[in-house]
Amino acid sequence: MKALLLSGGIESTCLAYWKRPDLCVTVDYGQVCADTEIDTSKAICTRLKLRHETIKAFAGGSFGLLGGKKPLDHDKPEYWPFRNQFLATIAAMNLQRRGIREIWFGSVKSDKKFLDGAPEFFKRLDALTSAQEGRLRIKAPAITLTTEKLIIESKTPRAVLGATFSCHRSSLPCGDCPGCWKQFRLLYSGGKSRPGPIRARDIALISEISF
Repeated sequence: MKALLLSGGIESTCLAYWKRPDLCVTVDYGQVCADTEIDTSKAICTRLKLRHETIKAFAGGSFGLLGGKKPLDHDKPEYWPFRNQFLATIAAMNLQRRGIREIWFGSVKSDKKFLDGAPEFFKRLDALTSAQEGRLRIKAPAITLTTEKLIIESKTPRAVLGATFSCHRSSLPCGDCPGCWKQFRLLYSGGKSRPGPIRARDIALISEISF
C-alpha cells in the first residue's frame, strides 16, 4: 500500500490524480496555511474518490513564511529546516502499522534548491527508513520532472488544478509569496508553461470541490 503526502498544491495533486495512492495524508505541523491545506486536500480527494486523513504533529517552533515568521533565508523565504525529514518520520510512525509500505512526496525537480528537496536527500532518507522495522520506503515519484512536465505527464484536468492551493503566508491566497506566484504563473498568467486558461466549463467543475 502507498500513501501520498498531499498538501493540496499543484504537484501533490497531480500525483494524486496520476498515481492514485491508497491513502492521501495531510500533515498539520504548525504551518499557517494548515487549515486550508487540509480543506483543499479533503475536497480534492472527494473529487478523485481517494481516501484522505489528517495527521496533527506540531514541529515545535516555526520558521519562515510557512510559520508566520521572518524568513531565515531571504532567497528561500519558505525554508523550514528539517521539514521533509520531520514529515517523513511522522508519517512513517503513524502509517507503518497500517500496512503502508511506501510514502510519497510531491517534490519536483525545482525543489533541489532546498537540500531536503534534492534527489540525494530522498535517496538517503529512503535508505534510513527502509533499514528499520517495517522496511517502509520513502519515494518522490516526480523528482526528475518540472512542475510543467508533471502537469502534462499526469494529464491532470484544469478543473482539478484550479482547485489547488499553494499560499505560504496564510489560509487565503496572499498573492505575494512563492507559492502564489507559481500558482499564478502556471494556471492564470497566460505564460507558455501553463496547461491552458481556466475556461467557463471548468469553473462549473471547480465549484463542485470548492468551499
